[in-house]
Amino acid sequence: MFTLLTKYRDRSWQWFTQKAASPYALGWLAVMAFTDAIFFPIAPEVFLVALMLAHPSRWRQYLPVAIISSALGATVGYFIANTLFAQFGDPILHFYGLQKAFFLARHAIGGHVFLTMMFASFTPIPDKVFIYAGGFLGAHFVPFITGYVLGRGARMAIICYLTGRFGKRTLELIDEYLLAVGVLLLAFLALYGIVHWHLLAWF
Repeated sequence: MFTLLTKYRDRSWQWFTQKAASPYALGWLAVMAFTDAIFFPIAPEVFLVALMLAHPSRWRQYLPVAIISSALGATVGYFIANTLFAQFGDPILHFYGLQKAFFLARHAIGGHVFLTMMFASFTPIPDKVFIYAGGFLGAHFVPFITGYVLGRGARMAIICYLTGRFGKRTLELIDEYLLAVGVLLLAFLALYGIVHWHLLAWF
């Protein structure tokens, strides 16, 4: 997520600010949050920052729409990977060059699906990789979606809070600090998944 923020921030910021001021801003947020969980390359948090800068008092509207839309997108992505991975999931991963990240996500989810999905939103790997991995493995859906909603909701809430306090500098703070935290979490998830995977093999 964080690398995508950096990659697309300058190129797309004007477009985001224009849409944030439009009467269809909530609809745009819902579409971005939904498609981000499946194939869209730009994290909706960038648009959340633009929305908060335009109308900071409306965070109570933005946050539920973003979380619910993301959850619906994750549900669709899960079932795509569960039933149609070869037709849709695998080509999307290849298109974005995320095959190695998918392998890592599979190991982490094999260790503990709830914890992995809860922390996935704070790693540098796009959420869609973990979503596809969960569907591909046939992970239990309730802990899968519960962990995802908690993690993604926390990430979006943090973005709203930081934007309300620091304004546009929030994107810089994400690049400078949260990426480092995300890398550490990713390393932890990978280690936990691999160790737990091998421990299970003994029983």
